[in-house]
Amino acid sequence: MNRDLVKFNVLRNALYHTSRRLTFDRWNRWFNFLIIALGAQAVTSFMLLVRIDMTQTAVGALVATVGALQLVFDFGGKARDHQSLQREYYHLLADIEAHLVADDAQLANWQSQMTRIAADEPPVLRALDSKAYNDAIGATELFDTSERLYIPWTHRVLGQIWSYDGCDYKKLSELPATHKAHRVPLSFAPVEDTTQTAV
Repeated sequence: MNRDLVKFNVLRNALYHTSRRLTFDRWNRWFNFLIIALGAQAVTSFMLLVRIDMTQTAVGALVATVGALQLVFDFGGKARDHQSLQREYYHLLADIEAHLVADDAQLANWQSQMTRIAADEPPVLRALDSKAYNDAIGATELFDTSERLYIPWTHRVLGQIWSYDGCDYKKLSELPATHKAHRVPLSFAPVEDTTQTAV
């Protein structure tokens, strides 16, 4: 265990909770908007104008469904939980940054603080944690980019709602050279202008 590794893990956890907070805040805002918009009496009249035949009963059922989802899943509450965890990890990161040199006792203290914070975390979504790992690699530049984890596109898309427990994300360096993760997208190199003449 060294200072850079502890710092890396704290940053990864902070980035993970930042991502979760932003997602839950976004969902909370959309659900609030839907409840307000669908709850308006004028919506039914407007829908009839644009030739969408929905009865007030259907609109009422939709409002009740969206409102129930909002209450049951409590997106706003979850966003605040992740905000609190994010803040704790960034405070710990600030403490690590304040100590340029750390002895074993200080490293153990930081590791124990990180474990205490992790005790309050909800279950981790593996695909998002892997993305946070890759983001921390990019932010710290402590490791080579070949140490990034390969995350399939389906996991990136569904990672906010599916946990992917037990999924073993491989590092790019562990994948065979023929794997699609090593394919470099085509880029257009600048073409040299040969029409200019030397004077």
